[in-house]
Amino acid sequence: MDIKKILFRTSSIDVEKALPDAVILCSKEGKIQWVNDVAAEIFETSKMHLLTSNISDFIENPLNLISNSILMNKAVITKMVGKEAYFDMTAKEIAEGYVLDFRDAAMQLNEFSGKNSENAEVNREKNRFLLKLANDIKSPIQSIVGFSQAMTDGLGGKMSEQQEKYIRIINKNSSELMYFMAKLLELSQTETELKKPERKVFDIMGLVNTTVRYNEQLYKDKEVKIFVKTEENFKKTISSDEDILKNILQDSLEVILKSVDMGEILINLSTPDEELLASKNMPTGAYTMISISSSALLLSENDLECMFDPYAIVDSSNRKNVLRAIVLASVKNLVQSLNGIVWAESKILKNTSFNIIIPSGV
Repeated sequence: MDIKKILFRTSSIDVEKALPDAVILCSKEGKIQWVNDVAAEIFETSKMHLLTSNISDFIENPLNLISNSILMNKAVITKMVGKEAYFDMTAKEIAEGYVLDFRDAAMQLNEFSGKNSENAEVNREKNRFLLKLANDIKSPIQSIVGFSQAMTDGLGGKMSEQQEKYIRIINKNSSELMYFMAKLLELSQTETELKKPERKVFDIMGLVNTTVRYNEQLYKDKEVKIFVKTEENFKKTISSDEDILKNILQDSLEVILKSVDMGEILINLSTPDEELLASKNMPTGAYTMISISSSALLLSENDLECMFDPYAIVDSSNRKNVLRAIVLASVKNLVQSLNGIVWAESKILKNTSFNIIIPSGV
C-alpha cells in the first residue's frame, strides 16, 4: 500500500515527516492500517500498538462520527476512550477505507460547549414563546380554512365559476399552511423537551395496525398498498411510551404517504442483531426495530444529507423538502427521548426506508 499516493497522489512528499496533524488510515470496519508519528504521540502509545488495534479502542463512537464528518464535509469533535481529551477529526472515504485527520480540539471544545449551551437555551426560550402563541397563530388560519370550505360547499351563496376556482385555491393553500404550522409547532415542542417518556407495557403490533387504519384517508384514493410484516418469533409486547411511539409512527408514515401516489409501503417489525447494534454504537440490551420502506419514494444522497435537519435545508437549494425535514426532525427528537436512534436509507431503483431502533424494555 502506497500511503503517499493515497493521501497526496504524489510520491514527492514525505508523509511521515511533513504532516503536522495525526493521520490514521483505517478499514471500513475500523481496523487501523497505517499511522504517522504524530498519531502515536497524541494517542500516547506506540505505532505498533496502533497498527494492531481498532479505532474504537481510542475514540468513542468512531464509525458514527466518521459518517457524520463525511456527510457534512467538515470536522467533528471526538473524545478519547477513558480520557477527557478531545480532537477535531476530519474523515475522507477512499477505496481502502477511511483517512482520518486529528487535531487538538481542547480550546475549540471549551468555546463550542459554552456557545452551544447558550444557543440551546436561546432555542428553548424561542420555542416556549412560539408554543405560547400557538393558538394565536393557528386560529386565523383555521378561520380561513373553515370559511373557504363553507363557501366551497355553497353555504355563502351561489358563486361564479371563477370565484369557485379562487376559493378552492384559498382553501387548498390555507389547509397546507395549517398543516405546516402544526408540524412546526410539533417540532418546537419536541425541541423544548416538554414531554417525558411514560413507560408502560403494550402490544406494538396493535399500535402499528391502528396507525395504518388511521391513515386510510390519506392513501385510499391513491394506488398505494400498506403491508405489515414481523419476523418469526418476534416479541410483540414492549415497554415504552405508547403515545410517543404513536407520534413517531404517524409522522414517519405521513412523510411517505404525502410524497407518493403509488407503490407499496412495508412496515417491518424485527429484533435487531448484535452486529447492527454495534454498528450504531447501541449498548447491549433488548431492542425493537421498525423499518418503514416505500418502493415509490426514491431519494438522492443530497436528499438524505438534510433529511432530519430543516435548518440545513433552509440554507440550501433543497427548500421544497423543508416540511419533510421538519416532520422528520420531530421524529428524531421523539426517538431520542426513548433512547433510540433513527436513520434513512435509499437503495437505488429499489426503495427508501426509515429505520427506527428503540429499547423494548421487556
